[in-house]
Amino acid sequence: MTDAVTDEGAELEPYRHTGYLLRRAQQVHVATWARVVSPDISSVQYSILVILDREGELSQRELCDEVDLDRSTIADLVARMERRGLIARRRDPADARRKTVGLTAHGRAERMRLQPLVDQVEDALTGSLTGVARDSLRNALRMMLAQRDSAAR
Repeated sequence: MTDAVTDEGAELEPYRHTGYLLRRAQQVHVATWARVVSPDISSVQYSILVILDREGELSQRELCDEVDLDRSTIADLVARMERRGLIARRRDPADARRKTVGLTAHGRAERMRLQPLVDQVEDALTGSLTGVARDSLRNALRMMLAQRDSAAR
């Protein structure tokens, strides 16, 4: 990265824009994820595996809410993950109109296999930060997302 600050200490554009920094950080994350974890299972797909492992079966709508994706995106992800045998869709026995999504044994095994690799990505992304700086970064991002979520309501 080129110098983001002038000799006088002023931040240069575009480095002073949060969106630019978030986009660049996301690029680094995606590249690191593909190299360390999997070129086939994205971080979003991994989050779906984690949520289903934690929550059990969910409707696609509930899954949308948990991972904060729109219905068409989640439908595409669920279809791809189902084809790979990671998840299965089933009719809800209590409501035949409703389908639920749950982990398969293969999906649970993949989630467990990938978890230490995900930790390696986390270390690669934040390992140069002190614990306080890492926690501050995460808290600031959570606050930004919470503000967006409350404004959307």
